[in-house]
Amino acid sequence: MEANNNLKYDALNSINMMERGAANLDGNLLVYIKTESATSYLLKIKFDNDGNRIVSDTVKVFTGDKPSDPGRLKTVIEYTQSQYPAQSYGLVLWSHATSWAPANNKVSVRSFGSDNGIEMDIKALKDALPNNFEYIIFDACSMGSVEVLYEFKDKANYLMASPTETLAESYPYQTITPLLFNSADQLSTLAKAYYDYYNSYTDERRSASVVLVKSSELEALAVQTNKLFKNYKKSGDRLISSGVQRLDYTAGFPVPNYDFTDFLDHNFSTNQLDEIKEQLNKAVLYKAATPKFLGTNIQKFSGLSCYIPFPGDVNFSYYQQLSWYKASGMPVLFGN
Repeated sequence: MEANNNLKYDALNSINMMERGAANLDGNLLVYIKTESATSYLLKIKFDNDGNRIVSDTVKVFTGDKPSDPGRLKTVIEYTQSQYPAQSYGLVLWSHATSWAPANNKVSVRSFGSDNGIEMDIKALKDALPNNFEYIIFDACSMGSVEVLYEFKDKANYLMASPTETLAESYPYQTITPLLFNSADQLSTLAKAYYDYYNSYTDERRSASVVLVKSSELEALAVQTNKLFKNYKKSGDRLISSGVQRLDYTAGFPVPNYDFTDFLDHNFSTNQLDEIKEQLNKAVLYKAATPKFLGTNIQKFSGLSCYIPFPGDVNFSYYQQLSWYKASGMPVLFGN
């Protein structure tokens, strides 16, 4: 939990909710949390039904942190897995996020884990993680893009994220904490619990999207996308973005997110899409979105978002560095 930012109190509330849901867990729940510049903590969550206090044990204190440091994340995970060995591991990444957006001098447009205005590039985040997770859940905005999930496909068997932004209220940990310890074939129950929680609201908080992906199917999805581009596009063709369902709803969001299937429907003929849509159904194990997000209609929702590059795109040189760019066959459009 990178919470050395305006989400500090939301993070502390989430920990309180974890404690409420932590009775009779089938394993250990460890939380690394940073809410200040100098010190961060590794907590072992224990049951407590009082939402006004945190009673979990501090098992280690970390000092001398650099802001949003991938090296520190790697150290924390290595320490935790060595001290609390288990038959399987899951990881939840909790913070601000802006999909795959590149790191540059404008700190607001970096991609994950805002810490005192500094954030992590997703490639650096990926490199900091071992590849022994059963699942990775992104409790952070807009990490349900095909670009992000493809980047992390070798790190966990299953990936769960939101193609849209997420509300600061976060996951309903008082409900889902026990579900974090379910077997992999029950992860859709966890995703549904998140969706149901927000879908039950009757005001603007009825705003959520979630996707659960089987990582091993993402490579075949890239192969099918590659086939589409090579068979039906040529160098210099421009991709259509006008009219494609947008899944980013924050003013000034650094990179637009479009619904993946609606992108395909606008750029290819229907009879060209049977194989890729069949593969998408294999990759996406669960998907759900509320009818609106913060008052804006969600009319098309495939479970994944994507980016649509264009000539003169200031983010294009960075986008070319992402694994999805080459794997999906997009270079055919740009002659490289």
